[in-house]
Amino acid sequence: MGKAADNKVDQFRYVKNRIQMLNEVVSSMDPDHMDMGDYNRVLEMIEQLQLKMTRFKQDWQKDE
Repeated sequence: MGKAADNKVDQFRYVKNRIQMLNEVVSSMDPDHMDMGDYNRVLEMIEQLQLKMTRFKQDWQKDE
């Protein structure tokens, strides 16, 4: 996926890019033709982003 985001700027840029990617994926889906697999893929993307943001939050709190 690339080098690790190890500072606040890179971490926020990572989050921003992931949200844009998630938006592109969701926007490309046809709600009339979604199945449980599609739903689970989107959910997995959201959960992975949440995990990463939680880790970034912990990094930021260490720096305060």
